[in-house]
Amino acid sequence: MKELLDIIPCHRIPERCLHIKGKPMPLCTRCFAILIGYLFTPIALIAEIAIPLWLPFILALPLLIDGFTQRWKWRKSTNSLRFLTGLLFGVGQSLFISSIVVYAVDWLS
Repeated sequence: MKELLDIIPCHRIPERCLHIKGKPMPLCTRCFAILIGYLFTPIALIAEIAIPLWLPFILALPLLIDGFTQRWKWRKSTNSLRFLTGLLFGVGQSLFISSIVVYAVDWLS
């Protein structure tokens, strides 16, 4: 399991991780939420959800704004905000992937 986690580019800063029984999870809150958002991919593929390709980029904006404003030390983010922006990003990527697949299948048919 450790080797699998090592390939995920996550900083794993303990105060930015969710805690279970007082121990930090092996991924930060944002990365964990992105992975949860990825679970939407099979649902979107089965439902053949095809959305405008600009929508996933809109869903990525909150994460980018939260991440960069925190990095530039303009403000401090919270784990709740990190989770929400990560989830939106993960769902957006899922929708992007499923839309590309649906458009490719339609184009090839």
